[in-house]
Amino acid sequence: MRLVLVLMFFFSTAVFAQTDKTVIHSEILNDDINLQIHLPDTYAHSNDFNYPVLIVLDGSTQFEHVAANVGFLSTYAIIPEMITVGVSSNQRMKYFTPTRIAKFKDNSGDAEQFRQFLEQELLSELGKKYRTSDYQILTGHSLAGLFTSYVALTPNSQFDAVISISPSLWWDSNWLVLKSAELLPAKRAKPLRWFLSMASEPNDMASAFAAQIKQLQDGLGANSTGNASKQLHWFYKHFPDETHDSTPLVGNIEALKTLFAGWNAVPEIAVMPLKDLKHFYRQKSAEFGYEFPLFAQQYNVYGLKATYEQKTAWGVEILAEGTRTFPYSEVLWDSLATAYDLDRQLEQAIKASDKAVLLAKQTDSVFLNEILSQAKHLQSQAKK
Repeated sequence: MRLVLVLMFFFSTAVFAQTDKTVIHSEILNDDINLQIHLPDTYAHSNDFNYPVLIVLDGSTQFEHVAANVGFLSTYAIIPEMITVGVSSNQRMKYFTPTRIAKFKDNSGDAEQFRQFLEQELLSELGKKYRTSDYQILTGHSLAGLFTSYVALTPNSQFDAVISISPSLWWDSNWLVLKSAELLPAKRAKPLRWFLSMASEPNDMASAFAAQIKQLQDGLGANSTGNASKQLHWFYKHFPDETHDSTPLVGNIEALKTLFAGWNAVPEIAVMPLKDLKHFYRQKSAEFGYEFPLFAQQYNVYGLKATYEQKTAWGVEILAEGTRTFPYSEVLWDSLATAYDLDRQLEQAIKASDKAVLLAKQTDSVFLNEILSQAKHLQSQAKK
């Protein structure tokens, strides 16, 4: 119980450094697209650490809750920390549908052009302005879920993971479902993880989704928990208590937890030394097709867990490396002070605490009072 309370104290608040709002002009679409870019609070704690990108379609309505939940889940090392990008356009039917149909002949069928915009223009521009890594996730709901399904089934897609929440697979008489029969076995440019979900939607929405799941099962020999294909790993869930409007909130949380199932190296109270943590994540690279380095929140979570499970030397080692990787993190320096203190290295604890106080004051950190409290406690110990 003590460990749980301590971790709640240190991780109860997810803080974000900033949200940028801007407009990007697409030469491919000949259109201006609105963006919201949410950076993790740890972004400013390093000058050279790169982050995965999560692109959220229908950003005007879906961006804020997805960004907040990414912050919460990554704080507890359930998923990686990410740069979250909301993408908004007033031509969603045109951009999110893969075929042009007579009823909407001037307002449909540009999904391939929109995919090229995301992969060739948007990701490139984000990489020029922000420290992005080569791991990209795309999420969409309803018509945007149809589009993300199209991206998931496109063999040369540059995305590493795709989320399709209640996708409108009924479009054009289930065109994409039928097309998937030939797309599923195609050789891919890179491995991809695909999460699909359906809420309580009736009629064509539900029947098209069921047909797509059957295609996946027949084509890849998988069940509801995914498959062993090296090219495409897929997962699906049903949320019968959610409506079409409410399901994006629950669906995106479950999608991220599912895509990164087993991501947390020590989800309960078991702990590992730093070398075992690094080995754990090197093994994950085979699963994800990408080797993720340890993020700031992982150093903090794993270091404090080790410390409070009486493995103080492990805690010091983990947190010390964390401060070298993220030298401007007041939280990591403060946690390192805690680890040094419990490891009976009071002089080192005070030095780490002084660094935490300095950084917290410079950034007006929300953790300033807690950091000052520990500094006062350590100074009082030194006077005894």
